[in-house]
Amino acid sequence: SDIDKVAQLVQFGKYKSTKMFRYYVRLPHKIKGLFPGNQSFKTSATAFQYVLRILGTHPVAKFNVLYFECERRVELFANVEDHEVYYGLKELYLKDHKTIDSATFNKAKRPADNICPECGSKLVIHKRKTRIFRFASETLPTEKGGIEGDTIQSAEVKNTQYPEFKKWCPPFLIKKDNITVRNSTLTLFDPNGNTMFGDLKYTGADIMIEFSGYSQTVQAGAGVQRLSCWCDEEPPLDFYEEQFPRLLAEDGDMILTLTPANGLTFTYDDIFEKAKLILRTPTICKYYLEEEGREVKEVEHTDSDHDIAVIQASTDDNPTLSPDVVEAMYNEMPDPDGTTIATRRHGIFKQATGRIFKDMNYNVHMIDPRTYGIGSEYINGLTIARTFDFHPANPHAIIWAGISSTDEIFVYREWGPSPDKWVISRLCREMARMSSFEKYVCNLIDPLANTPNQETGKTTVELMNESFLQLKKDGVGMGGYWEPFNTKGEVGRDAIKERLHNSLKVERPFNNTVTEDGRTKQLPTIWIFKDCREAARSLKQWRLESWVSNRQLATRDRKEKHAEKWSHFCTALEGLLKDKRFRPRRESLKPAQREYKRFQGGRR
Repeated sequence: SDIDKVAQLVQFGKYKSTKMFRYYVRLPHKIKGLFPGNQSFKTSATAFQYVLRILGTHPVAKFNVLYFECERRVELFANVEDHEVYYGLKELYLKDHKTIDSATFNKAKRPADNICPECGSKLVIHKRKTRIFRFASETLPTEKGGIEGDTIQSAEVKNTQYPEFKKWCPPFLIKKDNITVRNSTLTLFDPNGNTMFGDLKYTGADIMIEFSGYSQTVQAGAGVQRLSCWCDEEPPLDFYEEQFPRLLAEDGDMILTLTPANGLTFTYDDIFEKAKLILRTPTICKYYLEEEGREVKEVEHTDSDHDIAVIQASTDDNPTLSPDVVEAMYNEMPDPDGTTIATRRHGIFKQATGRIFKDMNYNVHMIDPRTYGIGSEYINGLTIARTFDFHPANPHAIIWAGISSTDEIFVYREWGPSPDKWVISRLCREMARMSSFEKYVCNLIDPLANTPNQETGKTTVELMNESFLQLKKDGVGMGGYWEPFNTKGEVGRDAIKERLHNSLKVERPFNNTVTEDGRTKQLPTIWIFKDCREAARSLKQWRLESWVSNRQLATRDRKEKHAEKWSHFCTALEGLLKDKRFRPRRESLKPAQREYKRFQGGRR
């Protein structure tokens, strides 16, 4: 009955909203990362906002199962396959609308006359292609803990998403809750089904909450579209990347909730550092100022072009915990290296992640050459070279780089062709075409390419040199003699580390002249053009091998072997920096300087 439904909404009404929660539910971003301390608000806030989506009252209209939109928006997205038509319609649409999504409404904000307030067209109900939300974590709800008794935690201990969602979801919405090993899906009634909204009738259909475990194969969750995906704790990278194709049809979003700790891999690099918006509570801002001497803003807009928003909050920000309880909890927690409290209480990324190049920062090292007036004429004035990490099976990694007379390296072109699709002759022709008439001081390749082919007796290096010689004769490119680069020692790797560190110091190209101890010198730096995404990502992601599970970190030292994944562009760059020919070009002395040397007794 309606009375029973009202009674069941009591628990839902007990949710304590905070300022940060109100920020959170208004974020329209494609990716949202919640990185707070333990027992802050991430799990409850995320579960609660999914209930809002099901009820149709989430502030970001398009995230609701039910939402209303201008019929012209429907027409626009009906033409996405024809790009020319789509962009033409988009231009017209934006003349009458503030943004693509400004003419979307949840059921509370829907205009009573069902007329778009921006253009005067009719509103329609958005037609959903799927009604499935995915909740993913390390374990499924069926993997039960050993706690007995009638408590919220007794049924499902390892999986926190399931009990937290059921805590806030009104029971009358649950149609089927018989989760088993074979079927880990929670089926809900559509609360708005068979309802009239003015002259619009909404029929509705069942809504599914699909629980998924990280241990399941990636392909096990492929194929079906979802409205949204919530990952609790860091998932494996391949699992994370596989979710995005599943969200395309409904313009869905990804939510990642975790407390930074040991064993994290890509989260800091690919989410936190790429965030377009960072929201912090006053407690977090105070921590940064008092403990690290950094002044940060509660609302920070970066220059990132990634549609990512990040939230940082502390355990202290939990409105259900008293300050005394919080202090008592962390006073008893051992903190031998000074990082445990920072991560567990405040959600600060402190732990070393095993990254090889820890200073690599997308926002600093990746540059738009147009911003600095760097064009082909400037590149041709550098000392330039090509370097090639060759592979018989994995994609190759090829880098074009130049070094200026002031000791700044610019990685200005990259290519990662698959050896399955590009035979050597065709690959050489394409490289020659890409290189045009650039002249290189050296052309270096992995010594693996110097291994003779069992059938022809020739090495890949010999075949490439023959091809480039013939291409030069044919007027394609300037040729190039390829030779193996040095793979011994870590001189190249150390040089990359030094340059990355110096780039952080000077912050931008053409700013590397510094004065130290009364002497003026130029710091060696490195900058990666923004189109060289794989080279930048490799420098960011290459790390030491890690143990399969975080539990192994508790009893074993970190592995000291370098992982093969993400190593290829790094190896190519290392090989180049070991070569003595790739050095800053010495500027010739001006006539006045030569005369001065002669006058001082120099050779005439």
